[in-house]
Amino acid sequence: MKKIILVTGAAGFIGSKLCLKLHLKGFKVIACDDFSNGKKTNLIKGIKFIKLDLSVTKQIKKIPKKIDYIFHLAGQSSGEKSFENPFNDLRRNFITTHNLIEFSKKNSIKNFFYASSMSVYGNEANRAKIKDFCKPLSFYGTHKKLSEDYIILNKKYLNFTIFRMFNVYGPGQDLTDDKQGMVSIYLSSLIKNNKIIVKGSLNRFRDLIYIDDVVDIWIEAINNKKFNNRIINLGTGKKIKVYQIIDVLKSIHNKKTKIEILRGTPGDQYGIYSDKSIFNISNKKKFINMKEGFKKFYLWAKKTDF
Repeated sequence: MKKIILVTGAAGFIGSKLCLKLHLKGFKVIACDDFSNGKKTNLIKGIKFIKLDLSVTKQIKKIPKKIDYIFHLAGQSSGEKSFENPFNDLRRNFITTHNLIEFSKKNSIKNFFYASSMSVYGNEANRAKIKDFCKPLSFYGTHKKLSEDYIILNKKYLNFTIFRMFNVYGPGQDLTDDKQGMVSIYLSSLIKNNKIIVKGSLNRFRDLIYIDDVVDIWIEAINNKKFNNRIINLGTGKKIKVYQIIDVLKSIHNKKTKIEILRGTPGDQYGIYSDKSIFNISNKKKFINMKEGFKKFYLWAKKTDF
């Protein structure tokens, strides 16, 4: 009998990619989204879709009770935007998680996978380890950490896996959003204007992970018991500075490019990258390297109307 997986945020970048691969692997997928971030064009044909706002308790009743796994990716995903409307960020990142956990408890759903963020660390960690102290710099990071804590407090009712996602990039990312996704922001400006606007120091650093690698690890976690009841850093473990990102993008674009450096944004982390603990948990031993990933992303973006 096919396992049933609910994917929230299914019209978003990562959620839509997960829906497609789960569907191709033979799972029965139920997708939901409220289109606050996601796009209808991202929905996968052949998959049941439910439009609902997970922060509204009454709407949770639209979800079928018989579900084997919940992949919770819905939420507001920009640290910068979280300062514009902190309550909206609380509603979309914590209250949605609270409501889904309560739904899981009432319906004996035992497997809960959550998309958290490197933002929970703040600047307290450089090479981030799970045991490191967390001091978020944004409302976004604060609400992600609050969600993590709520999930863990309910561990007697369900198995959980919390993925602290690092900088995910690749084909399908929203190239019109200039406040979320460092690589996509730079790439869209590069293609449209032969210009990259950098908000903050060129020496800041990140851990960049390609979308296909992220999707593969989420799906592996369904059957790999090493993921059970753990917080997982989902990054490559490579420290990449902003000027290195720009240099590779410029080499792929191969045109004269102007670089403009502005003041940093509120709540932006100076630098963070993951430890390599994922290699002790996942059977996937190799990630797509940055130059290959950027080239795939660039070629896709050149064909995209944005």
